[in-house]
Amino acid sequence: MKKYFSICLFLLTFTSFSQIFQPNQWCGNFPVMPGTGSIWGHASVVLGDTIYVAGGSSTGAPSTIFYKYSISANNWNTGAGTPVAKTGGDLVVCRNKIYYIGGGNTAIATGTAETFVYDVSTGTWSALADIPTPVTGNVAECYRDSLIYCMMGGWNTYETLIQVYNVNTNTWAQATQISSGNGRRSFAGGILGNKLFVCAGFSSSFRNDFWVGTINPANHLQITWQQRTNISVPTSRPGGTAIMGKFYVIMGEISGGSGNDSVAIWDTTTSAWTYRDGKPIRTNNLYGSISASITYCNNRPGVKIWCAGGSIQGQTTRPLDVFADTCLLNCTGPLTGIEGNSIPVQYRLMQNYPNPFNPQTRIMYEIPTSEKVRITISDLLGREVAVLSDELMNAGSHQVVFDGTGFASGVYFYKIEAGTFVDTKKMVLIK
Repeated sequence: MKKYFSICLFLLTFTSFSQIFQPNQWCGNFPVMPGTGSIWGHASVVLGDTIYVAGGSSTGAPSTIFYKYSISANNWNTGAGTPVAKTGGDLVVCRNKIYYIGGGNTAIATGTAETFVYDVSTGTWSALADIPTPVTGNVAECYRDSLIYCMMGGWNTYETLIQVYNVNTNTWAQATQISSGNGRRSFAGGILGNKLFVCAGFSSSFRNDFWVGTINPANHLQITWQQRTNISVPTSRPGGTAIMGKFYVIMGEISGGSGNDSVAIWDTTTSAWTYRDGKPIRTNNLYGSISASITYCNNRPGVKIWCAGGSIQGQTTRPLDVFADTCLLNCTGPLTGIEGNSIPVQYRLMQNYPNPFNPQTRIMYEIPTSEKVRITISDLLGREVAVLSDELMNAGSHQVVFDGTGFASGVYFYKIEAGTFVDTKKMVLIK
């Protein structure tokens, strides 16, 4: 009897575990985006507990669309639209604000110069300095929370340009271009530390080449470009994002005009691609619509890659899909029970991940009420060397990124102050 009970207990335990941890799976069990018809020419980004979507339409024409999806509440809302109709640009988070970079206000193929920033604390858009060379089909990435790299684009010109916006000075500059013949539009892009990623896309034909650009920490306008292993299939209009040591490419259109259900994953540790199939709805036109967040399942860190919208011939809806690399609940039911997907009951500062790290690490924290949150980094001597957050945050689970590029190896401390809650933890930067 005791042996039978032990076996049953093991089976129950194993079953419970398998329901919680389902790595490397797709899920499409989410409400569709507002509006009718498919959507493309749009862009999306994650900030805190919310996915933001701006621009685009069912025809790819410009619009002032601005939708917000609450990950914890599992619902969509409409926000204040962009100041002018936009399509073909990209959204990027920098210093806890959302920037709309590139794109056009007349047609997907025509870039226009206006640039905007959205302040989530006030719910308002503001105009910034015009981009020097207007482009559509570009990708924008934030470096060291102060510089935004607008990479390539140009719907019919396939630019090699790297245009850099300085958040501190509201000015533009130009960085080292990718080599001649490798300009493109509607491609997958990302950033990890001082590494920029460029993959696939279109320049009169479908591409499958993969490039890594290394930003010089001493001169942020100097980039060394190197071609790495190509992905297996040429694809136009894929989407991409980079997080926790990996670069994710959600395949777009492939030969013959059909969609693809795969994600290609570049591991920066092994310098190799792996592929995972099973995207619920095959779409393309994803180049600005992929974003990422970190979640925790029983204290195990995991990545969620969010795919908002996209289009393919005959599609009539605007799906929201997610790929989870570490932990995901059974997709036959709602996504519940994942830490961070509900309002916390207490204040909590998590250990950074990864730790030790080089050069980038993420810090998760939870607050049960809306508070002004200040997160700072100090060295061993107690000197404050960086401020990661200093603003009002909604109740929920949040994350900030510390980029150690430009900092010496050693022990650092990160501190959170939220209302009366104060906590400090240690982390180690190893180069």
